[in-house]
Amino acid sequence: MNIYGRSQSSDSELEMLGEVSVLAEPFALRELASFLYQCADAIEDQGEEWENGHFESSEVVSPQVVVFNPNIVNV
Repeated sequence: MNIYGRSQSSDSELEMLGEVSVLAEPFALRELASFLYQCADAIEDQGEEWENGHFESSEVVSPQVVVFNPNIVNV
């Protein structure tokens, strides 16, 4: 597993991260966990037809979380 990210600056470059810290309430953590499960299921069920998924939180302001299919994307 590789994790990439950007700073909040819109012109920042994509970088490989060595650590990710998440500060969230249990509800938000469950939303994120559910999203990750859905992505895993989609990769297994749809194979190379599924490219990526974008996390949509019910929170007013939330960070972008994007999951890519490692079978078709080489970052």
